[in-house]
Amino acid sequence: MMKKYLLLFLIMFPFLLGAQSPEKLIEKGEYDKAIDYCVKRLEDGRGNKDKLYPSLKKAYEEANRLDLERVIELKSKGMPEIWFDIFLAYSDLQKRYLTLARIEEKLQQDQVNINPVNFTKDLEASRNNAVAYLYAHSVSLIKKGTKEDAAQASIELFMITKLYSEYKDVEVLLRQALGGSSELALLEIRNLSDASLPPDFISNMEDFALTYREKKYLSYVTKSEAGQDYSLIIAINITEVNVAPGTVSEKEYTTSHKDPDSFSSSYADESKRIEDKKHPDYNKCKIKEIHQLKTAVMKGNVRYIDGKSGKVLYIVPLTARSLFENRTATASGDMFACPPEIFELIDKPKKKFPKNADMIYKVGEEFKFLVKGIVWNDAFIND
Repeated sequence: MMKKYLLLFLIMFPFLLGAQSPEKLIEKGEYDKAIDYCVKRLEDGRGNKDKLYPSLKKAYEEANRLDLERVIELKSKGMPEIWFDIFLAYSDLQKRYLTLARIEEKLQQDQVNINPVNFTKDLEASRNNAVAYLYAHSVSLIKKGTKEDAAQASIELFMITKLYSEYKDVEVLLRQALGGSSELALLEIRNLSDASLPPDFISNMEDFALTYREKKYLSYVTKSEAGQDYSLIIAINITEVNVAPGTVSEKEYTTSHKDPDSFSSSYADESKRIEDKKHPDYNKCKIKEIHQLKTAVMKGNVRYIDGKSGKVLYIVPLTARSLFENRTATASGDMFACPPEIFELIDKPKKKFPKNADMIYKVGEEFKFLVKGIVWNDAFIND
């Protein structure tokens, strides 16, 4: 049976190979596949140069001709919205250039009449023009205040993120557009960390105490109801909670005054000053600083999820920190030599370290503040 299948494969192999030949691909208008085919075989030396080079030349020049004609056609319209399509055309042109650049030395050695054209400048110019249009247009859509316009704005803002990882305040606008396009959002706060949180922690997190202005911007619930559809799900995930043990560090050192004679007027008895100067600790202050430190870190993210498809639209990572810190100090010797900043610490007492639960509550408030800044910050809510 195995011999039968092997024989069938050997019979069919030439036909399968022919179906993938560059000539066949060119006939079907699949020029980029033909280019990839030719370049790969020229790279590893497996192909017949006399056949591959003519096919490569024909596929490259024909594919470029079609894209350049497309660019000319788009530019003739004179409309700003054409720049994204122009960028896509130049992307294909540049991709072909980079593909042929892999065998540039072979082309020169074999004196092949194929001239790869670098479209870097055109690509960057079209990228900048496309982003400028998409940004201005999405802002104008958001200002209209309708859910339909906000939905279109979110699409265009997503396009910007594909062109540039960071551009102006696109992240802020995108969150606004996603919120503004939803009918009703379901806000879910989930503890995905290994930490055991206090019983009322999640309920406290859900209470954002929104103002009337913020509620107009986004309608949301924190408990899902059977049969209710939610166009947007805002999933607030707590992924990591760490509370470090409290630490006490001590530092001992000695300071001296740069000009000890400047305090000579402080002595009512000159003989007393002369006597003090003979003391080995004159103009020296022994200091011990005590530093108490305890930290809590809460990490997570805010996920915007399409309520219908379940697709994650956008993710914002979050890291909140809570810090307990106390400094105190003791000093002995010549207090004239004690630095002013140490004087401020001398009377301060050591404190008890807060409990872990208190640190978690505190870092939770900071986490909640960051979440509200992402979803409801006044900076991106329309009047």
